[in-house]
Amino acid sequence: MKKFFTVLIILIALGAGGFFAGWAQLPVPHGSYGVITSKTHGLYGQVVEDGNFLWLWYRLIPKNTKIAIFDVKVQNVSVTVDGVLPQGETYASFVGLKISFSWRVSGSVSFSVNPEMLPLLVKESGLTDQADLDAYSTQLVSQLTSFIEQRLSYYCIEREMVEEISASGSYKKLDDDIRAAFPYISRLSCSFTVKQFPNYELYESAKSLYGDYTAYQRDTLNSEISSNAAERINSQFRLDELAKYGELLTKYPVLLDYLKMEGK
Repeated sequence: MKKFFTVLIILIALGAGGFFAGWAQLPVPHGSYGVITSKTHGLYGQVVEDGNFLWLWYRLIPKNTKIAIFDVKVQNVSVTVDGVLPQGETYASFVGLKISFSWRVSGSVSFSVNPEMLPLLVKESGLTDQADLDAYSTQLVSQLTSFIEQRLSYYCIEREMVEEISASGSYKKLDDDIRAAFPYISRLSCSFTVKQFPNYELYESAKSLYGDYTAYQRDTLNSEISSNAAERINSQFRLDELAKYGELLTKYPVLLDYLKMEGK
């Protein structure tokens, strides 16, 4: 009986050791995330967090698994974009106005790498440690800044966008575009302020007047070109006739004598 209890205790101890050896959360600090890779099973597709139960039997194999620990930090981006409405300087000069159809928007954007995407980033981007994640986040900041500047330059042409930012401090379409273009980020927060607001009504009026003027010029020019073209065509026909007439007289000189007789 004593031997039975001894064996039972040994089995329990071995089982407890196996349980703790297979409990993947133990090496993950609070607030961090772990990504597990193993020689036998490759990449484990879910992040590991402290406090969540996860038991993997293949952690029992010595030196079979490795856990990369990542601390996901919030990144902050400051953006200021300005510009002029398309051909704004031309329209203002045309109508004789000393006005600038320029705009300026500034703001801040914060985000972080989506922790749930860490296993995919380890697989696709080769992240192995915190230094790799920090470098990747820095790259994201640069890419996101360029993306926002490009989008704002495009959207500020639209009056509705500038008005929405003025009213709410954000622009939903831009937020949606960012999420679509950067699927690996989360906790996105955007806040913008319109520093300079162009007079869109005056701009549209000047643009319309300029369009009418250029259309009038085009029609007038086309009319002159058509008239000149007709004259050139008639002149060309005349030259062609004279050339053919000359060839005919050269080939048949007797006709020249005949024409001289007719002229008498």
